[in-house]
Amino acid sequence: MSRGASPDIMPMPPGQEIHPKGFLEAISFIEQNFANELGGAVIRDTFLTTKQRIEFFEVGFRSSFLSGLIAALLTPVAIGVVERYIPVFGSTDPDTFDLVFAFLLAVGYSLGFGIFLAYAATKFIGNYTKAMIRNLLGGVVAGAILKAILAFIAFHFLYFAVLSDAHMQWAAKALYRLHVPQSAVLAIYHWVYGFKPVLLTSAWLVLGVTAVFIAIPTVALLLATRRNRKLIEAGVVHVD
Repeated sequence: MSRGASPDIMPMPPGQEIHPKGFLEAISFIEQNFANELGGAVIRDTFLTTKQRIEFFEVGFRSSFLSGLIAALLTPVAIGVVERYIPVFGSTDPDTFDLVFAFLLAVGYSLGFGIFLAYAATKFIGNYTKAMIRNLLGGVVAGAILKAILAFIAFHFLYFAVLSDAHMQWAAKALYRLHVPQSAVLAIYHWVYGFKPVLLTSAWLVLGVTAVFIAIPTVALLLATRRNRKLIEAGVVHVD
C-alpha cells in the first residue's frame, strides 16, 4: 500500500511471528499491523498462516465463551432483582439505581465487550489485518453462539425438569422429614415456584443480548469496509 510518501513502517525483528495468546495481545497485533499498513506496507493476507488464523479464532472463542457464560449465569440474578425475588443492597424494593445496576449486571459486560470489539474491527486497511480481524471475530461469534445455546438449554432444563412440580413436591416432603418448620418449607416452596419463570425470561434475554453483541462488531466491520472503499476510490490510499 502506498500513500505517495516515504513508508513509515514499524520494524519487526527477523523471524518473529504473530502468535496471540490472549485477547488484548491479539488486538495489539492488529493495531501494530494496521499502523504498518497506514505507513505504506503492503502485506498479503496469505502471509497469515493457517496456524495463526486458528490462534486468532481460538483467542476470540475463548474470550467470548468463558466471559459470556459467566454473564449468562448472572442473568437470572439480575432479573430476580427486577422481579423483586432477590434483594439488592439489603432491599427487595429496588429503586431506579438498583434496577439500572441489575440491568448492567445482566447486559453491561456483553455490550461493553461488543463495543470494544467494534473498535478493533475498524483497525484495517489492507487484507492482512482484515484477515486477523475476521478470524478473531469468527471465534468470538462461535463462542457467543455456543454460550447462548448452552444457557438457553440449561435454563429450560432447570425450569421443566429440575424444578418441575413433582420434584418440588418431593423436595418439600424431604424437608418435612428433616423436621424443617412448615412455615419455612412453605416460604421456600412459594419463593422457588414464583422464581421459576425468571429462568425462561433469562433464556430469551441471553439470546437477545447475544444477537446484539454479535451485531455491534459486525456492523462496525461492514462500516469500516465501506470507509476503506471510499478512501480507495478517492485516491487517499492505494491498495496494490
